[in-house]
Amino acid sequence: MRSPIQHPQVPANNFEMSTFVITMLRGLVVFHGKSDECPRAHLWRFHELIDGIKINGVPQDAIQLRYFPFTLEGQAKAWLDNRPPGSISTFTSLADKFLTRNHPPSKTTDLQN
Repeated sequence: MRSPIQHPQVPANNFEMSTFVITMLRGLVVFHGKSDECPRAHLWRFHELIDGIKINGVPQDAIQLRYFPFTLEGQAKAWLDNRPPGSISTFTSLADKFLTRNHPPSKTTDLQN
């Protein structure tokens, strides 16, 4: 199965995913796609943690796209896995699709009423 995420080319050859970071994310920032979870808060917590990772020559977008899938489980992970192969090429696109899926306008309308 091909990934829905089209990872950008990274000019640096010093980018290796850290098992420490993956473990940290999975311990602190997990989203299951349940109705009582807030997708905006999930993205905010993810940004708060991942923004501290800087690697010379590696765009932040590449780092975010690599690590974000590790924060999803259950329905949320299934949703991402079922996106068309190569359909996501930027973190902004991924975040927009994630919010649309997990916080649709109808949910906002329900909260306002």
